[in-house]
Amino acid sequence: MNYMDILLQGSRETVVKSLASQIDDKDKKALFKVAVEIINLETSYQCNRKCDYCPVANSTRKTVQSAMSLDLIEKISTQLAEIRYENRISLNLYNEPLLDEEIEKKIAMIRGYLPWATLSLNSNGDKLQKARLKQLSNSGLDYICVTLHPQPHKSDSPSMLSKRIKKMIEKNAEDSKLPFNLHDGHVEFSSHGLRVKIQWPDWRELGTDRGGQIENYGSGKVKRIAPCAKPFREFTVFYDGEVQPCCESFHDNDKLLIKIANLNHTSIFDAYASTKLAAFRRSVFNFGEKSGICEFCTSVDYSNEDKDASLREEILAGLK
Repeated sequence: MNYMDILLQGSRETVVKSLASQIDDKDKKALFKVAVEIINLETSYQCNRKCDYCPVANSTRKTVQSAMSLDLIEKISTQLAEIRYENRISLNLYNEPLLDEEIEKKIAMIRGYLPWATLSLNSNGDKLQKARLKQLSNSGLDYICVTLHPQPHKSDSPSMLSKRIKKMIEKNAEDSKLPFNLHDGHVEFSSHGLRVKIQWPDWRELGTDRGGQIENYGSGKVKRIAPCAKPFREFTVFYDGEVQPCCESFHDNDKLLIKIANLNHTSIFDAYASTKLAAFRRSVFNFGEKSGICEFCTSVDYSNEDKDASLREEILAGLK
């Protein structure tokens, strides 16, 4: 069963509250705890890569660094501790988190407040080696996913990709001869108690348009009909505290695609249950053509139109 199936069949009240324009303050914490499975928390701004399938290629993120303040991270962590948040926190969005000089300090702070949560991050691996893995593990990180990106507008040959994988393994795995299969798309191992995954997907084929910011991706533009669970199950916070509907909505110093809330001025619970985010969830809840940043989004959704389209329509009608 997928995420929305579980909610629709087991906790319809949660779905209704997540779609409602207003809910009681006492219900906001309970809603967040039940609905949110992933928090995307971007601790810094800069990325040292300029992949052609990512909007960072045309952003100031390539050359400018700024970081989420420790005060804001502590504020978010204390609020999550109030509900004993036990799910995943992913410490990146469009940044390279290992460029953040205080990333270990931030991980340790979050871990101190949230011993039950799973802390993870995605990295390009350029700044990674065994000593850094040990530091990350000691700070409280559980999992790191390393993506081997090709050079802009180029593709790695099988032999070149194999060399890059071997080099990454030699730099980071205790078993420097760890075997792998190119066709698997990834290899996994543990280091100092930290789970490590090295992957090499073809994001030119599998990627999305990042809220309309990427023109050439996948198999071309197709109007989105499917619903989307991301703004229900994810809570996405950028480096400056700005909340976006999901991780596909690109944001930098020059672009803010949708104004939802800023956690420097409000709580995570008020932001998640806000009128603006609830309205966005209603716009992607049902089957039918989407608009705005979702118009051509290809993010996968496993909903079955024949099975639950009428139920979704009934729920939306009941909100009016």
